[in-house]
Amino acid sequence: MKVPSPREDLASRIVADSAAAVEHQTQAGRGRGRYAVAIGGILTMVSGFVLAGAYVLGSLAEEPLSAPQQAHLLAGWNQLAEQRSLSNEEVEHLRASGWSCPELTELGFTLASARTLQVAGHPAVALELTRNGESITVYEQRPRQGDANPQVLHAVTGKPVAEEGFSASSGATETAPLVWHDESRPGEAVLSARNVTYTLATSVPEETLSSVVGELSLSESARLLVPARDPDSGAVDRVLHGLAMLAGAGRSL
Repeated sequence: MKVPSPREDLASRIVADSAAAVEHQTQAGRGRGRYAVAIGGILTMVSGFVLAGAYVLGSLAEEPLSAPQQAHLLAGWNQLAEQRSLSNEEVEHLRASGWSCPELTELGFTLASARTLQVAGHPAVALELTRNGESITVYEQRPRQGDANPQVLHAVTGKPVAEEGFSASSGATETAPLVWHDESRPGEAVLSARNVTYTLATSVPEETLSSVVGELSLSESARLLVPARDPDSGAVDRVLHGLAMLAGAGRSL
């Protein structure tokens, strides 16, 4: 989900408020003690946020989409499949149906155009993103009705990535998408997760593509589309699992 940007004076206001608080506490003769208590309170709050986030991530979906969820995805796509070119409102409609339609605004990209297509019979959406003269096309492909996404397909050719000469990066975890790349095609990469495949095609520098892969990998790892495999697992297990994800959920080239 998109997070609203903070006000430009947020940092200065935090510093000013902190300085004023410390000065007031010092004048009261208990500056150091209260400062230590304040720091301890902040650390406790931050730890609480980390553990809470770890608990949520520890409940990450690892099962395939349920039939109703997959039907919801496909229904949203079917309503727009004949239109090909999509408006911003129609892209939002797909997101409401469960599609990601990533715009990568965190990396400075903006959406230039979007369209629907099929990849070897699978529903897909192509988004062209631009940034300072650079452009990258993100293909988001979903399984067909009843499919378990058994093959990883290259969205441009419609062929399995292995046949196209791509190989998966080693060391991927069960919670992170696989990253496929071919050294002879540095402007392309494929990410495959249990319920979605992304194909990236661009002429931007390799470091830009790597940051895009990392952003997509991390965001897809954090998607909570279905219940966890073991809903009765304990809180400690979920927190530990979530901390592991926080430490290395994202993948890059």
